[in-house]
Amino acid sequence: MTVDFRACPCGSKRAYQDERAAPKALGKAQAKRQRTAERKGTRRGIHYENRYYECEFGRYHLTSQSRADYEAVAA
Repeated sequence: MTVDFRACPCGSKRAYQDERAAPKALGKAQAKRQRTAERKGTRRGIHYENRYYECEFGRYHLTSQSRADYEAVAA
């Protein structure tokens, strides 16, 4: 079962409507990356989505950037 998403007005990212859909989509994305890594036989070069965040439009996005990296760039 897929998680419903829309295009976000902030750019070309997938936007999840509420805070319940974002962690569900995050889990599905991580599982997909895990299956890809197992097929390849290595996890090198595969970017994992680590967390979700809320954008200025009130939608939620997935990102592979850690919170510490994000705060360092935002500062």
